[in-house]
Amino acid sequence: MITFNFQDNEIVSSPTVIVSGKTSSGIDRGVVQFVNNANKVFPPQSFEVNGHGYFKAILHVSPGEPNVFDVQVFPNTSIGAFGFPDFPQGRAPNPIDTGKLTLIHEQMPQNKPVHLCVILGKDSNGSYDMPSYRLQRGEVANLDTAIRKLKVAGRLMQSFTQDDMRSNGFSNRTWQFTEETVKNQGIFGYDVDSPTPHQEVKIHVLRSPKTVAELRDPNLAQQNPKGKDTGGLFSHALDLIHKVPELWDEFEKSRTAIQCACLYIDATFDVKSKLILAHAALGGGTGEIKLAIFGSHGLHSWPMNFPQVTPSFLDSTHLTTKEVANDCNECGTSWECLNITMGAFMHEIGHLLGCPHQVDGVMLRDYVWFNRSFMTRESECLRRNTKGAVVRSQDGTWDKVCHWHRLDILRFFYHDSFSLPIDSQDPTFGKVYATTRISDKEYDANGSNHVPASYSTPSGGALIKSASGIYLIEFITDGLARHHIDSFPRGYGGSGFQNELMLDYESCLDELRRHTDRANENFDVRVLSLSGDLYINNFKEHCKKSAENVIRNDFGLGRGQLNGYKSALLGSKKQNMIIAGFDLRTVYKVRVYHGGALDGVRFYYTIGNNTSKTNSNDGGPPPIPARNYLKGFADKVSAAIRPPHQVMQNGGAGEPKSSLMGNEKRDYSEFILNSGEQITKFHFRDGQWIDAIQFETNQGRKSPMYGNAKGGHASTLESPAQGLTVVGMYGYVGSWMDGIGIIYSGDI
Repeated sequence: MITFNFQDNEIVSSPTVIVSGKTSSGIDRGVVQFVNNANKVFPPQSFEVNGHGYFKAILHVSPGEPNVFDVQVFPNTSIGAFGFPDFPQGRAPNPIDTGKLTLIHEQMPQNKPVHLCVILGKDSNGSYDMPSYRLQRGEVANLDTAIRKLKVAGRLMQSFTQDDMRSNGFSNRTWQFTEETVKNQGIFGYDVDSPTPHQEVKIHVLRSPKTVAELRDPNLAQQNPKGKDTGGLFSHALDLIHKVPELWDEFEKSRTAIQCACLYIDATFDVKSKLILAHAALGGGTGEIKLAIFGSHGLHSWPMNFPQVTPSFLDSTHLTTKEVANDCNECGTSWECLNITMGAFMHEIGHLLGCPHQVDGVMLRDYVWFNRSFMTRESECLRRNTKGAVVRSQDGTWDKVCHWHRLDILRFFYHDSFSLPIDSQDPTFGKVYATTRISDKEYDANGSNHVPASYSTPSGGALIKSASGIYLIEFITDGLARHHIDSFPRGYGGSGFQNELMLDYESCLDELRRHTDRANENFDVRVLSLSGDLYINNFKEHCKKSAENVIRNDFGLGRGQLNGYKSALLGSKKQNMIIAGFDLRTVYKVRVYHGGALDGVRFYYTIGNNTSKTNSNDGGPPPIPARNYLKGFADKVSAAIRPPHQVMQNGGAGEPKSSLMGNEKRDYSEFILNSGEQITKFHFRDGQWIDAIQFETNQGRKSPMYGNAKGGHASTLESPAQGLTVVGMYGYVGSWMDGIGIIYSGDI
């Protein structure tokens, strides 16, 4: 009897699946063979059995019909150098055990894919570094071989990720690559065509306008401490992708970022300088292209077809830096080089998909154990000075394995490249807007594409608000998340997204101390929502009950000194803060000075009982009684506050007034409010400065986005709670608006 970790008829999203199992025969050495649908699409696949009957199989599945595997176990058999079984006398003996497994593969063409690419110089022949022992056995280091190796690598990464998502309870999810239909069976070790085609990862070949020598300029080498442009290969890859119609047209069509993972094939180890040239390990990107790049210096160790996966992960041939690179001094043997270089490329793809560095896992280099996700046996390891190892005979597991950190998996869970069709049936389950194939403009148009906003509270914490929904809060010390609070959809046992939540500093610090010995009083907070992230540096300072959070001022309302509370600042902070006060309840017109950025805003409003719009009978909302729960906190610190510089217009009670925030220029636009209409939200485009502003009212009307509507990212500021009224703005001004925030009060 053979047992498997998958249930019969289980649905998988990865075209390649890691199936673990055990034969009841309990043999310590043998081979397990899988035949899918009588070899209709794929040839037989064979894998080692070790450690008292355990195996790991890397199986291929195709869509359209169930994949029914006939499984046989053969004793006293091994996998040969080319990945096929070495049967005694050249014939398969009688199997010692048999079994069946059926898997269903559902393709995910609706998901945003990752494009796997090769970049080579304009005069490159496509060759790459290859140690002599591989050349002597007939391997050829050319573009065709590199493409095959990348195809296999892509499937290994997909199956590894699905296996990790599944084992953590997040279903059979993985990202998808762009694919192509192929009949030739070369990727499976047979140079024949099959009457039934299959899908393979498509490799885009990008020819650089630079020569090989230019790409190998030491100044571009990321590991060169004296390099003058060590990020140049990343920007070069971005430029290339812009000029490839097959890739760039996808962005032009969708107007949302495309995803590309690129391997520079002309990477080489320069023995004299001890540098890997034409190589950089980087991941990230722009709003148009999410990108990962890596070099080919370890490509020689990667399997060129699927039968060679087993011998490649067991190849303990010692390598020398006289021939090839020893990346991070962890590539002493061929299989260790495979772990480090393929794993590091996957690490950069992790960055492409939105993952930061973590305390452990792929995003902290634990791909040194990458082989163990596919193997039940390990060869000599120079990094650890071990002679070899086998999975534990009790349960077939390793003491340490490669994995994605839980915070990476949570990001994948809400990333549309990992979506399953069933996700859309849960109204409490959404996807991060930037990861979907829906145009970013559509999210901008409905006003949901705004990063979370933070508002000060008197309790020493922060009120976080997000229209799109918050799914994760991370607490960070020394640059790494040490604790987190997550939110799950109802289908996974949660209650769905949070639109607002209160973070109390002392409570958060206590939780952080309970979960890590690396707690720091000055920890940071990262808030992740479907519309983007909010990063709060030094949460203690952010929440501190200090004069900096409270402004004592009249705010041009003629009601004496009020306690005003500042929202988080958007944009940049300069030396001199300015204030513009106004009664948002009686604003009847806004004049916006703008060009390529926001220059300034003038609010026109009235004061006095006879002009208060909230007291009129014109359909406006009734007045809200003051809820002065912020007052106690303000009174404690108000005596120590020095009123900042003000920019206000004077006027008597009952008279029209105006207040200017920023610069008054010749070019402006005006937004006129209707009777009974009030501004309720301020929408911005911001980055290092304020690009544009938009107003939303209680009647659901929105003004145009005044300024550069495509600049920066989207943010929203509003009164954080009922009973708090916006009484002004504060900010910093240079040639244009550098920074801006709102001021709210419960005293009116």
